[in-house]
Amino acid sequence: MEENKFNIVVVDDTMGEKDPLVVELKIDFPDAVVTYFNGVDSAMSFVKEHMSERIIIFMDCRFGSVWQGVDAVLNLRKETSLIYVIMMSANNLDQLNGEDIASLINADNIFFIRNTNVEGAKEKIRQIQSLWKSQFDCILERWLLKHPENRDKEAYREAGGKKYTWADLLRELRLRSEVGRSFEQVLNEYYIDQLKQLED
Repeated sequence: MEENKFNIVVVDDTMGEKDPLVVELKIDFPDAVVTYFNGVDSAMSFVKEHMSERIIIFMDCRFGSVWQGVDAVLNLRKETSLIYVIMMSANNLDQLNGEDIASLINADNIFFIRNTNVEGAKEKIRQIQSLWKSQFDCILERWLLKHPENRDKEAYREAGGKKYTWADLLRELRLRSEVGRSFEQVLNEYYIDQLKQLED
């Protein structure tokens, strides 16, 4: 994926491709690939296929009489915490089950807007784009796009001897796998040590 490219996935069973939200996101964010889904299953399949890319999901809380959007997001959080999710609803939050609200509050990178708040949706995207500038996986992605010759070079080796390239590590970081978290911890400890040495 090119340096500024990212995915916006809109999941709602009543909007459609010509909804103002979908149309305006395509116009205002030309670097984004905006994809609309009217069902949770097809959207989650798409997300899983693109898990190693930057993704923002706009997910309707309720599909018909079922709070399926909430369930999908909580299941997604079991696999990765790096995908940003903006929950949408035409209903008040007090219509959500208390346990669902608590689960969403306790999950990382989840926002909430009314599904008619197009300007609010754009503001959330800009906020997330700002956060991407400091996230290690996004910094690594930008570096690899500028230095593609390093993608297949060894970057990390587990104690058992398994090797990972920089491209492998980017995928592991996005998936929040044990390897990705371990590498991030080693890197953070290294930079803290460097800062301590500057102080001495």
